[in-house]
Amino acid sequence: MQFTIYRNKGNARAYPYLLDVQSDIIGELATRMVIPLFPLVAFTGRPAQRLNPVIIVEGDKYLVMTQDMAAVRLAQLGDEVTGVQESRQLIKDAIDFLFDGV
Repeated sequence: MQFTIYRNKGNARAYPYLLDVQSDIIGELATRMVIPLFPLVAFTGRPAQRLNPVIIVEGDKYLVMTQDMAAVRLAQLGDEVTGVQESRQLIKDAIDFLFDGV
């Protein structure tokens, strides 16, 4: 479901969560477009503020790694963790910045 965070069944050590950003209108596909979330405490350097907004998941801060967005099979999505509808515009702005530089 769009703007829902799932546990990552794949490379969970580096990216413990996946943020679903695909429209729910396209629900019959066997894949979902997701953005991996990276723990802010493990990030070295300075994140790009507009490209990598920070969201809180289960009490911890995570970077939305917009530039690493990819399609994954539904089987790679683990349990649903939480919805982030309140961060919807922040996430959409990051996607727009990635593709349009705006």
